[in-house]
Amino acid sequence: MSTLEVEFLGYRVKSPIFVASGPASHDVKQIPIAQEMGAGGVVLKTVVPDKFDYMRYWPRPRYKLIDWDKKMDGKSQYFTLYSYEQAYSGSVDDYFNFVKISKSISDMMIIGSAFADEPADWIYLAKGIEDAGADAIELDISSPHRPGTLEFETHFVKAIKAVLENVKIPVLVKLAPGPDVLSQARVCAELGASAVTLCNRLRGLEIDIETGKPILHGYYAGVGGPWAKYYVFKHVAEVYNEVNISISATGGVINWIDAMKYIMLGAKTVQILSVIIVNGWESIKRINEGLLSFMEERGIENLEEVRGVASRNLVEPDLIIRWSGEKKAGPRNTFDEW
Repeated sequence: MSTLEVEFLGYRVKSPIFVASGPASHDVKQIPIAQEMGAGGVVLKTVVPDKFDYMRYWPRPRYKLIDWDKKMDGKSQYFTLYSYEQAYSGSVDDYFNFVKISKSISDMMIIGSAFADEPADWIYLAKGIEDAGADAIELDISSPHRPGTLEFETHFVKAIKAVLENVKIPVLVKLAPGPDVLSQARVCAELGASAVTLCNRLRGLEIDIETGKPILHGYYAGVGGPWAKYYVFKHVAEVYNEVNISISATGGVINWIDAMKYIMLGAKTVQILSVIIVNGWESIKRINEGLLSFMEERGIENLEEVRGVASRNLVEPDLIIRWSGEKKAGPRNTFDEW
């Protein structure tokens, strides 16, 4: 009999599908909904120290669907979610209470999320999240909305090290997409992080040509959507093949096929958010059902049987079969002339 249960960071969870940090995880009322739909865990909205309290106030409106197919068979299959919001809207103490209540009303894995700029603030937030009962903490060093020009080598390595030295719960590090993902994941593993989350959204920009102004709040925003999965697939494959660290994948998941691809590339868990915003909470249930049906049809008892298979099947560049230049007899193929 097939099961979606997986082991992640020492916990046995009922599904690899987690709710990613964001607007679907900023209120305690959302926790029972995520559990009812079958999520294995929730990464709570990111908390910030008081010096960044302006990040707790979100502009209105803060979302725009771009390149939206409106509806296809009842659910959108393609879109770009353009959005701007920053931190959890309450105080730090409110957040710690949020963590505590979330754990008390669910049996899912509850992961706190934090952002700061100085090691002392990182430690304060991380210890508070741990004391509130969180199962793990995700360090959001990669938000497209983070303030300042903080760099991985000069700021975040110190932050990761400081948190790891001061908490006992597992620590995930959420990385931004780009050319440094593999090297940063390697550093995270060397420092002792339990997992990396791959990857956060990109920072982008959309304008209104009638007014000549950026839309919504008038500044850069985070962009995500189904198209994002392709570059994250690459990052997951690279890290799985070259770094000994657990992976929580996120970016572009619209259905169970996307989730299965992430697992086959090596992810232990898959975080979703945009699809919940666009297609509703039932997306979690549909993804779980699709995964389970696929497994049962093929006699796959658990996801560990297929985890990483696609990354292990990558062909080395020097072994790629290439056209020799010889023309074979047979029907003419116009593509051969290109």
